[in-house]
Amino acid sequence: MSDDTGILIFLAVGVLVVIGIVVFGVLSSRRKKKATSRTFSVRSGRIGTQPFLESSDLALDDTRQEELFRLTYEIGGSLQIPSDDEPDDRTVHISRIGRSLRAGFPQAKIGLSVYFREWENSEFPARFPVRGDHGTTAVTMDAAGVTALDANSSIVWTSPWSTLRFSNGPDLVLLDGAGKTVRLQPADAQPEVEEIVIKYGTLQQMHF
Repeated sequence: MSDDTGILIFLAVGVLVVIGIVVFGVLSSRRKKKATSRTFSVRSGRIGTQPFLESSDLALDDTRQEELFRLTYEIGGSLQIPSDDEPDDRTVHISRIGRSLRAGFPQAKIGLSVYFREWENSEFPARFPVRGDHGTTAVTMDAAGVTALDANSSIVWTSPWSTLRFSNGPDLVLLDGAGKTVRLQPADAQPEVEEIVIKYGTLQQMHF
């Protein structure tokens, strides 16, 4: 076999391998888009005494499983959850679905959370001690939005919920509607801060 023939065979094999990878990827993507079975599980969580549901981790690009989750827990629909103070399950009504980051680079995934009308705005008003940039030492939250304060209780950052974007990676990054951010450190933040932001804010991946 000549050297030229060997090179041509090597190149042909390489092309076939590349074609195989592309075809496999396309078929896999189509299977994901057409999936009818749920691959996620659901567990219960709490913000203080408020119950909510959250999914297991989902791949960032698995839009079909997110669609199935939203079809399962349709906003405006109802379901039954265990009651803390009654023998029978309690009927509650779905008010919103939250999205959040899970895991870390390079395997970042998303989580989906289900919240109920019966506890809408029940967290407010609230104030939490935190540590963050711009001299932030506390955040306050009410039905209108979230505000970061310094040690003198002066406002260093604020945003209404309607324009708030967040990214909950190694720390919690909040973005207002004008492009200004504040970064909070989770070591000193109350866990409820992140949970409330996930509930009322909108996920925008700003970490990876």
